[in-house]
Amino acid sequence: MREGGRRRGYVPVLVGKGKEDMHKIWVTVKAIHHLSIVELLEQSVNEYGYQNGLLKITYDAVKFKAILHKISKK
Repeated sequence: MREGGRRRGYVPVLVGKGKEDMHKIWVTVKAIHHLSIVELLEQSVNEYGYQNGLLKITYDAVKFKAILHKISKK
């Protein structure tokens, strides 16, 4: 499942409200396309623009995990 620190079928996303509060969360490729996640990504693009590196979402990490949990139940 892991190749050189990567997880097949997952995307690493940094989620948090500030630089010190960022959490790396592995998100399934399927979940990345979910409307709730796309909206959060678009908000981050509007706030920070497009950047190289990991995807970053400015959002509470606990709430983000709850969204992922809800998505995975569907």
